[in-house]
Amino acid sequence: MRKVSLNGIWTRKIGCGAESEQIVPFSALAVGRSTLKREFTAEGFVRLFLALDGITYHASVYLNGILLGEMLPYCEYEFEIGKYVKEGTNELTVELEDLDLSFGPTPGWENFGGIIRDVSLIYRDDDYISDVFFHSTLKNEYRDASVTFDVKTDRGAGKRIKAELFDAEGICVLSCLRDGDGRIESELEGIKLWSPDDPYLYTLSVTLYDGDSAVDVYVQKVGFREFSCDRHRFLLNGKHIFLKGVCKHEMIGDSGHTVTPEQIEEDMRMIKATGSNFVRLVHYPHRRETVEIADRLGLMVSEEPGLWWSDTSDEEVARGSLEVLERTILRDRSHPSIVFWLAFNECRFTEKFLADSASVCRRLDPTRPVSGANCMSDEDTLVHFNKCGFDFYTMHPYSPSFDRAKRSAQTLCDKPLLFTEWGGHYVYDNPGYMRDCIRKMAELYHSASDEGALAGAILWCWADYNDFNRGAPCIDGELFEGIVTTDRKKHLCYDTFCEEIARIEQAPAPSEYEYVQLCEASGEALTLISGGASFSDALSDTANEVRALPFRLQRHRRLKVGPVLLREEIPGISLTPAVLCDRDTLVYSCNKRAKEITLIGLTSINKGYPIGGVLGEEVARVKIFCSGSVKEILLRNGREMTTVFSTIASSRIEPVADLAMRFAEFSYDKNFEKYVINKLTIPLCEEALIDRVEISSLSRGYALLMYGVFSD
Repeated sequence: MRKVSLNGIWTRKIGCGAESEQIVPFSALAVGRSTLKREFTAEGFVRLFLALDGITYHASVYLNGILLGEMLPYCEYEFEIGKYVKEGTNELTVELEDLDLSFGPTPGWENFGGIIRDVSLIYRDDDYISDVFFHSTLKNEYRDASVTFDVKTDRGAGKRIKAELFDAEGICVLSCLRDGDGRIESELEGIKLWSPDDPYLYTLSVTLYDGDSAVDVYVQKVGFREFSCDRHRFLLNGKHIFLKGVCKHEMIGDSGHTVTPEQIEEDMRMIKATGSNFVRLVHYPHRRETVEIADRLGLMVSEEPGLWWSDTSDEEVARGSLEVLERTILRDRSHPSIVFWLAFNECRFTEKFLADSASVCRRLDPTRPVSGANCMSDEDTLVHFNKCGFDFYTMHPYSPSFDRAKRSAQTLCDKPLLFTEWGGHYVYDNPGYMRDCIRKMAELYHSASDEGALAGAILWCWADYNDFNRGAPCIDGELFEGIVTTDRKKHLCYDTFCEEIARIEQAPAPSEYEYVQLCEASGEALTLISGGASFSDALSDTANEVRALPFRLQRHRRLKVGPVLLREEIPGISLTPAVLCDRDTLVYSCNKRAKEITLIGLTSINKGYPIGGVLGEEVARVKIFCSGSVKEILLRNGREMTTVFSTIASSRIEPVADLAMRFAEFSYDKNFEKYVINKLTIPLCEEALIDRVEISSLSRGYALLMYGVFSD
């Protein structure tokens, strides 16, 4: 076989416009219809093929005006062209459509049209190796393997096949001969396993002989590994493994789908350096070099056919995605880094499509599990994934709290559950929430219980990318949900992600907090026995605080949750804060000796320094009843208390009280819900028996939030 590149300068015409020069491969903004042409000559061939490694999103390919065939996106196609080639100059034409299609373009990311990957002429002998599928069964406690080579030739009658396996030092460890194509089986002792920790690769060489002459050779790196499902967990080479990693688009900056092997290598090395062991290649087949690099670096990956909120009841969508899935499996099924196939991403799926996609995967590759990247309800997932034969569950539990993820783990509990996406804008720039989510996921993994378990979690997403179809945190067409920027600079959460996934395999201590920088309060909590306004009523009145601001700072707040610590149990802190409005009084009871008490809260949901009220204004009075005496202090705006909000309009702010300290910072939505909690320690003259603590509003239009009172 000999390959000649047809990359380089072509002519391109958009619609009915004029021709201009275009370097192929390329990705360009979608234009609808375009035509690309180039000329070539070919001489001295037995059989000649045209290979196109990928286009977006549909192509009709012509040679000298004769239609060779149609192409779907991202896939490799070959057309035998010998009988259409003329002496001298030949004209190759590719007509592209990149917008008006049922299958291909999606609103999930910026769409680029183009001949996105290489174009080549392939010179072959009369017969050639058309497909090789290397797979194995590991045995004897993963020391040995039964090896299978499924070899297909184009015209295999009367030919011989030789399959050889070479170790990393180039020593031949296995050699097999067969007359004609088909299945070759053998045994190999003393294998070295492929894993993320030690990605050991062998070299597979398959040679086709005509008599004593070699007429074609197929070479690929392969590895020995076993990936399987075990009730609540995944197994790699017989050992439990938690899949931890990121979702990665192929696009880097404005490159579209035309990235270089060097760019891919740099990206994958950076991901490996985070401590990830898995990369979900979203949402379409990536270049074959990506999988080859994953083999070499030791990153497990998955592939999928290019769907996003697609209607799989549409026959054209279903038919196209199944063909892309089939072509991708045939291209990449011998790679050790690929551990399972995903049939779709976030689709309105039908049972027929799920069953058909599972059938395609099992027919072409019975060695790997199959599933789909899914955000439907837990109940629908439980029914349809089982009915259609998927091997494990998936879910995308995007939420401002971990409750959504926990419910999925409790419902989808009879086979492994993988969060094929999690995080997004909820964890972007919010390291505290990211930290706690990962710790809670680690707890689910280690529990491995029918009451809630998790086999892996893949962060959305690796890098920011172009998207002009979303609200915040999409700014000027750039979606800020990655842990690195479009040019691969680290975001705020990058280090937190690396630190926390490094600890997942360790049995974790129970999570101590839900959100950012929550401190432990010392001492024993006093019990709230009476007083306080309705928190929901106070929340609904927050418009008063905004309307009081200068117009340039006003902005409607979206308080879906409010400043509540969503935590099952923080000792001594109420999950919903008590609220003091309009001469309310809170009473905390106690019968304990102490030298000091600590108030936790000291923020206001209406007014509050620095965005409302008068600096130094008296807001509430605290009375401490102890040993027959009463100690009183005042809570003043900007001295002992602040606003609860740490953003206003488009800006972050720093609510600082002179005499109080910061106790907690937490966030549910970085654009609208970022909060602070303060604390104030009040010393007593000497250790005294505390009977109760009363906090009374002085009716200045504040809504004072109190989360608890502690004694030392």
